[in-house]
Amino acid sequence: MKCLVMQAVVTVAILATLVVDFTSGHGMMLNPPGRSSRWRFDPSAPTNYNDNGYFCGGFGVHYYENDGKCGLCGDNYADPVPRDNELGGKYGGTGVIVKHFVDSYTAVIGFKITANHLGHISYQLCNLDEFGGESEECFAKYPLKFADGSDKFYIGNTLGDIETTVVWPSGLSCSHCVLRWTYTAGNNWGVCEDGTGAMGCGNQETFKSCADISIVAPGA
Repeated sequence: MKCLVMQAVVTVAILATLVVDFTSGHGMMLNPPGRSSRWRFDPSAPTNYNDNGYFCGGFGVHYYENDGKCGLCGDNYADPVPRDNELGGKYGGTGVIVKHFVDSYTAVIGFKITANHLGHISYQLCNLDEFGGESEECFAKYPLKFADGSDKFYIGNTLGDIETTVVWPSGLSCSHCVLRWTYTAGNNWGVCEDGTGAMGCGNQETFKSCADISIVAPGA
């Protein structure tokens, strides 16, 4: 009986550790600052100490309650619209422009990983001048490439501040664009496209951060 009790205690302890791991914050975009992180550079912005924890409501909520759907900028998809990090929301507000990119083909984008879960980073750009509002269709039109031509940046085991260089879409200028940072973790075991099982395949925790920017293309 003592062995069974001890085994149960150990099992509960392991599960508790997993729960803590899944609910802790993991990363955010800081250059330019995402909407929930703007307060770190602008005292007039609403404070959000959980700015590194926008992961679509959590793994279970994201994939089981919301069928894989996520808010545009990392909020729980089931939250009332506008969600906190979207335009009109608590942190999205009016979409204060936090950085102007002028006369450059590329840009250095910085983010911070506070708890490493392997995986990769990707970026998408939504041109509000063109679409009039945020939507997945808007973000899908401009997936950004990195300087090496890839569309994913693998973070390995790195913790802390990381910089990446992205290439802007040729000739694109906008008075208001939304840059979206997505961190797709890679520490869950799942089924790969070829039917095999491996770490990093299948559903993974996903974190998002959105920043309001403007871009003036070279020669514009």
